[in-house]
Amino acid sequence: MKKFFIIAAVALSLGGCQDTKFGEFVATIKSAASGSVSPEAIYIARNAFDTVEVSATNYLSLPRCPKQAPICREPSITPQLITAVRSGRDARNAATAFLKQHPGELGSQGLYDALTTATATIKDILARYNVGG
Repeated sequence: MKKFFIIAAVALSLGGCQDTKFGEFVATIKSAASGSVSPEAIYIARNAFDTVEVSATNYLSLPRCPKQAPICREPSITPQLITAVRSGRDARNAATAFLKQHPGELGSQGLYDALTTATATIKDILARYNVGG
């Protein structure tokens, strides 16, 4: 970890090399140090969430499992999925609003983390209960 900080400090001190691949590396280090992410990263995280949201929403639209239904929704995972979908939607909507208001600017690391966490949570729940596979 100590080496990372030394490398980051050296990279930040060489920030004048803007038109090189090293300059891109320096820009990446600066954005990581400031807690910001690129608009492209937010766009990718948003699309990943949209993909798992469709699966979760389709699953939640199934009827609750009675004893003899062939395809149904397990009631015990419903609250977990609903919570993850809602938090992901909130983060996605906030990230989308930010990108519209600040085109081309770095976005919040917190919004990105919320989107990726919601996506990972939904994927984990669906995998754990063998939904869709």
